[in-house]
Amino acid sequence: MRTLFVLVVASIALSACGRAPDTNTRQFDLQGQILALRPERHEVVIKHQDIKGLMPGMTMPFTVKDDTLIADKKPGDLVTATLVVGETQAYLTTLTTTGHAAVSEAAPPPPPDILEPGQPVKDAALVDQDNKPRPFSTFKGHRLALTFIYTRCPLPDFCPLMDKHFAAIQKTIMSTPALADVRLVTVTLDPEFDKPAILKAYARRREADPAVWTFLTGESAEVNRFATQFGLYVEHNPQNAIDITHNLRTAVIDPEGRLITVHNGNSWTPAELVADLTAAPAPAH
Repeated sequence: MRTLFVLVVASIALSACGRAPDTNTRQFDLQGQILALRPERHEVVIKHQDIKGLMPGMTMPFTVKDDTLIADKKPGDLVTATLVVGETQAYLTTLTTTGHAAVSEAAPPPPPDILEPGQPVKDAALVDQDNKPRPFSTFKGHRLALTFIYTRCPLPDFCPLMDKHFAAIQKTIMSTPALADVRLVTVTLDPEFDKPAILKAYARRREADPAVWTFLTGESAEVNRFATQFGLYVEHNPQNAIDITHNLRTAVIDPEGRLITVHNGNSWTPAELVADLTAAPAPAH
């Protein structure tokens, strides 16, 4: 499952962020059967055998960079392929039909659509750290930086780093009149534990000014629906509540509630996010 997560997130990063191609890549041979074709998503769903040195056999979607690879393919085709895996993307460079057989299982449904720059962010009924209803649409009229964390995250270069970056950005906002309308929003990935009181104490420890930096939670289904539009993947370990596998996504949103850009992972800096916010159109007064 964790390897599958890495590849799915890589595909999301490629389609949503437009990152430059990886320079450090590995190639693997793949054998399997096509279960579904999704040309509108530039992908093919394959039930594959074990990929030596990478992952066990499973069913999953694979991105194709060249759509002609799937133009003549159909469900049931037995195929061999070359899978290229980098740090932020994975894709097929060859896909050859070797035979055909009846399909014995249905393909999994495609993941939810991920927001593209310029698209409006879907609203959600969320609750802030003061236990007050805070629909996301109430932030309209402000330039926003939005990120996702959970308060029990044990890895210093994941959630705690997002907090550290937002704390630095908060200082810049409060000392820069031209950024006075900017707001910071942190949404929990663990709403079952991160209730408003937990978030309020957490925000206080980070010296978050509630006039600038808001922490949000809500019903689990609502939080998940809201997060997936930004390309968030969250996997809870049922044996250990603190163990939550997730990717990192930090978004910049304009005063009309439209996505401007998304930073994937933890490599962005406060200065880069401030530059994105500065370049975003300020609200009309």
